[in-house]
Amino acid sequence: MRLALLDALTAGAGLGFLAHQYREALVANLAAIGLGLLLVGALGFVVRAAVRSLRRANRRVEQIFAEELRKPSPRPR
Repeated sequence: MRLALLDALTAGAGLGFLAHQYREALVANLAAIGLGLLLVGALGFVVRAAVRSLRRANRRVEQIFAEELRKPSPRPR
């Protein structure tokens, strides 16, 4: 937990430094930056939905295998 907080603090400080250094570029390209952030957010949402869908499919396949393994063998050994 402490390491995650330290990482977040370091990333925030780095972004703050870059924003201070490139203030004119940020103001001049605000629309492109906003659009880029929107696309990154949408990509994150799509990846999250895909992961959830694959996990759901995996659980279903595991259920099918478990049901098949519980059934007795059709031929006696």
